[in-house]
Amino acid sequence: MTEFEVEVTEADLRRFAELSGDWNPLHTDPAYAAETRYRRPILHGAFSAGLVSRMAGMHIPGRDCLLHGMRLRFVLPILPPARLLVSGKLVRETGDGGLVEVAVTDAASGARYVEGSYEFGRHRAVAPAAAATPAPAAEGAPVLVTGASGGLGSAVLARLGGRGLGVSRRGAPGLLAVAEGDDLAAAIGDRRIAGIVHCGWPAPDNQRLTALAGGARPAVGHHVAEPLVQIIQLAGLLGTHGLPGAPLVLVGSTFAEPGRHNFRMPLYSLAKSMVPTLVRILAIELAARNQRCVGVVFDVIDGGMNAGMRENARLAHADRAPAGSLPAPADAAGQIAWVLENSSTLVSGAVLTLSGGALP
Repeated sequence: MTEFEVEVTEADLRRFAELSGDWNPLHTDPAYAAETRYRRPILHGAFSAGLVSRMAGMHIPGRDCLLHGMRLRFVLPILPPARLLVSGKLVRETGDGGLVEVAVTDAASGARYVEGSYEFGRHRAVAPAAAATPAPAAEGAPVLVTGASGGLGSAVLARLGGRGLGVSRRGAPGLLAVAEGDDLAAAIGDRRIAGIVHCGWPAPDNQRLTALAGGARPAVGHHVAEPLVQIIQLAGLLGTHGLPGAPLVLVGSTFAEPGRHNFRMPLYSLAKSMVPTLVRILAIELAARNQRCVGVVFDVIDGGMNAGMRENARLAHADRAPAGSLPAPADAAGQIAWVLENSSTLVSGAVLTLSGGALP
């Protein structure tokens, strides 16, 4: 059992209203509250949820907590000023998370205000992006790596070493900070490039196509149209700045293939389904400049956007692979480097599925 006490005042109530934007008069208007059976303003229920979050993030399990959900029942209203006792008890724990029962009571009388539970997982620290020093034109044409601050992009950059030049929207030491694809040509300047590996992609969505918040247009624009525009811009950049034989490598996902569609990420799956067609189209257009386009499709990589994957999900995906394990970003980077080293024109237009034979 873990416990901590909190003093709650009327000033805390008002600060929470300012933070949340919930100015319901039962919480914020003394005159209105005086006409109710409570006689004075009561604390927002969501304030108690914040105390539960404190228990999760600071105590059980603490620093590496990833809160998955909570269930609360409000037994009695909290009327500030009050001294609260927040108690938590770990009732179930697995390798990647657990369940905690929690209660908020009056520290003096023991009266129970809130009871419930929360489920948690554990996050793992993400290794910082590998630093890359942009190579001057005199030292050779670099391979551009987009999404270089992400898990796969940083692994590709580390694999390429001095040959790589990382590009990231967020920027980092040694990387080109480019907010929009239109700005990349200006950032490159007059240097030539030996190829492009496109690892940058919007974070996966989690909405149904028939129930997109804010309507379909902004979500489709962000997850589908914008990635398409970026790929077209990169192909244009390769055409103007690329050396003869330079490849454009597009990273796909098996989630876009029949039988593997990830229904929890429909827009991500839809956008990744464009990669094979784009590879075939761009291979023809880039061939006029003696350049190539190749697609590399991976299944589940144990890192990058999957870094927060629960242990049971990781084991389930590993069980689908005959090898019984998931590739790390460094493993995937090695395969991308292998593709870059293949200078044959026969590989242009090909989409290589490197899934290790993983089952749907």
